[in-house]
Amino acid sequence: MERVNKKATRPPRVKGVPLIGNTFQFLRDTSKLLDNAYRKHGAVFRLRALWLKYTVIGGFEAKRFLHEGLAEKYLSRHRIFDAVGKQLGNADFVLGQSGPRHLRFRRLLAVAYSREVASQFVPDFIQATRHAIRTWTPGSIRGVINTVKEIAFEQYCRAMCGRSLNEYYKDCCLVTEYNMNIGGRVWPFWMYKMPSYQAARQRVLQLVTGMALERRNNSTDAPKTIMDTLLTFRDKDGSALDLDEVVCYSMYGFAGSISYMGRVIGFMLYEIMKDPGLHRQLVEEVDYLFADGINRAEDIRRMELLAAVYNESLRFHPVSQGMPFYAEKDFVFEGKKICAGDLTVLSQVPMSFSESCFVNPHRFDHRRMLTPRNEHRSGGAFHPFGIGHRTCTATGLVELMALSMVAVFLHELEFQMSPEKYHLSLSVKPLPAPNDKFKFKVTKRRTEQERTNVERLLPEEQIVATYPGYDQPAVREALKQARRRTYEDGEVIIGQGEPAETFYIIETGTARVTKAKDGTEVEIALLHAGEYFGEIGLLYQVPRTAKVTAVGGPLAVIELSRPTFLDLVASSDFVSGEIAAMVRKRILQNRLREAMPELQVSELAQILPEFTSETRTAGEVVIRQGDDADRFYIIVDGEAIVSQRTSENVSREIARLTSGQYFGEIGLLQGCLRTATVRISDLGPATLLSTDRRGFNAMISTTGGTKGDLAQAMLRRISARA
Repeated sequence: MERVNKKATRPPRVKGVPLIGNTFQFLRDTSKLLDNAYRKHGAVFRLRALWLKYTVIGGFEAKRFLHEGLAEKYLSRHRIFDAVGKQLGNADFVLGQSGPRHLRFRRLLAVAYSREVASQFVPDFIQATRHAIRTWTPGSIRGVINTVKEIAFEQYCRAMCGRSLNEYYKDCCLVTEYNMNIGGRVWPFWMYKMPSYQAARQRVLQLVTGMALERRNNSTDAPKTIMDTLLTFRDKDGSALDLDEVVCYSMYGFAGSISYMGRVIGFMLYEIMKDPGLHRQLVEEVDYLFADGINRAEDIRRMELLAAVYNESLRFHPVSQGMPFYAEKDFVFEGKKICAGDLTVLSQVPMSFSESCFVNPHRFDHRRMLTPRNEHRSGGAFHPFGIGHRTCTATGLVELMALSMVAVFLHELEFQMSPEKYHLSLSVKPLPAPNDKFKFKVTKRRTEQERTNVERLLPEEQIVATYPGYDQPAVREALKQARRRTYEDGEVIIGQGEPAETFYIIETGTARVTKAKDGTEVEIALLHAGEYFGEIGLLYQVPRTAKVTAVGGPLAVIELSRPTFLDLVASSDFVSGEIAAMVRKRILQNRLREAMPELQVSELAQILPEFTSETRTAGEVVIRQGDDADRFYIIVDGEAIVSQRTSENVSREIARLTSGQYFGEIGLLQGCLRTATVRISDLGPATLLSTDRRGFNAMISTTGGTKGDLAQAMLRRISARA
């Protein structure tokens, strides 16, 4: 940061017209205005829209400004957002906070609005959309923005409180409109005194306060909602949110569902309807996924093409234009003097059109968001919902709601732009959105046969590598904290009513889940290898709701501590199933590394998706001498016995294989029938990794084909056995 001195000049003004400055440009296309000004004037410039004067710090320089802590030092948001917090329940509002208080509220919101909490409501998101479109008939024309806003509100209410609040939709829309425009400094603060607004606000406050009081004592087994999470939140020192704060942050989500979702999905639908080829591909993808079942966040993650359209829509049509602050004191940045009292906006928009990070950035291209390009994951320019510690904490929730809604549209309807030649025109109120003329026409309701005539998708282990963020340093560090532990048959892992401290992933064995009821223990479920438990108590900070016991032999689990689990949920927005899958992936990588020391780490990552995990029981025959050779196996845990029949038809044991060793390669390499029988020993079940002939050949080719190191190692073993 440069010291304030007399030589520093004020930022250049963006050329406009007398009296109203850049208002026309601002209302026509705010993103274009910001991007063009950044390219012409550099990182710091001034513009005027309506009656407001803005000083803008844009692009990568805005990111650096935040990361270096300069926003905390020179800027404040109290004057903008404290008033909004008072309107939403008389609470300290996170957007107006800075320093430790801001980080405290961010952490609680990151958990409450996380993908983990929202995951259980994915079926509700889908049902809400289906309920809304049930009466849409062929030929009907719908206004996109208003239609999406109403469905998104219903989705959010189901996740927030577990029920529909449709009768309060108009009131919530009015409250949201006022707070968005006043918080965005488009309307003056005195607008809060308008009688219609105050009446709607009081009705909504009374509703949400009543629900919070009712749910405070909720002890049912119903899915825990966002409001439940806010009510049970505890700081490290044990302090909880007060009632006003719970009400404020429950209502906060109304703004996201009503204001942001309509815009985000509106831009998505425009790009989909504009490109018939893309439209057809998306229908095919969602049909596959609905055939396979969409019940959790992990299922939504598998919509790779739809997610690419979502991300590219956020990049190409930025909804968030920047973060407003007021300068608390004079300072100089990038050689330009910013004065105390300046309305200062940190804008990420110029990064979205950076030519150093995005190829042809001024063209919509969803393929840039797909592997292998992944332009949004490289260069650090993709920040659709804010920058750094000022990024919106509800990004996972928004993505789940948006993708599930659009997926239902694609799966159940055929639709097109109305009018067909519509060209996107924006309306800024106060954020950019397609204008009210943007509509779509339902041309057909798809039949059950059309929607279900598809094949099922790949098992979970084969899509783990597609999870975004898996390679983040924070995620890798968290996964290093995983610890393995074994419980003997009959040993209790967690007891009902105990404090929740650990998240468990079952590696091998079986666990019985029971719950005390009327003086007896009732079995709730049996969990097997690959499944997990313990997340409820950690997430909602409540005592264990059930008892879990090892049954049928030793139970091997991978354990993550409560802080590690919550850090993954809050910082990386993974759900418990994805965390379990990533831990299993780490285990599988280790087993592959033990079995195949010739492979490099990059090669392991490349071949891992070819393998699936399976559990075989004690004494079970895996391959039989004389059968066709069709699969290759690696032992993750347990013991296998290799035997051969002699010419006298006598079975002779020739080897015992344990964790990290492999079998089944001889028939695949030599193109012959199985040369031996392999069965699991009587000591207990075994966990195996296996792949078919295609996956085996891919693994061999990874190290250079039949002349590669891995193939040579296998051939040496064949020679040794001969």
